[in-house]
Amino acid sequence: MDMSLIPNKSTFTFNEVCSLTSVKPYVLRFWESEFSQIDPVNSDGGNKLYDLTDLMAVFKVKKLLFDEKLSIPKAKQILVEEGIEMIESIDNDSER
Repeated sequence: MDMSLIPNKSTFTFNEVCSLTSVKPYVLRFWESEFSQIDPVNSDGGNKLYDLTDLMAVFKVKKLLFDEKLSIPKAKQILVEEGIEMIESIDNDSER
């Protein structure tokens, strides 16, 4: 993924995420219900707003499901394991 194609901003709309990731709207809505890593917040106007972490999670889910042809349960397992590893590495860095 070419990070230079991602606008330098803190939040993204539903349509922007669909456009940037080339994921259909109904697929993104389904993934939100299946993957806790994709967790947009609702704006005061009722629109979903995604942060960069959400956007990266969508890219990762797409890679696991579409490119690596993994099942949803296996993709969930990998995301959880990677999340735990990331948290552990942050904890280890802060202890030094």
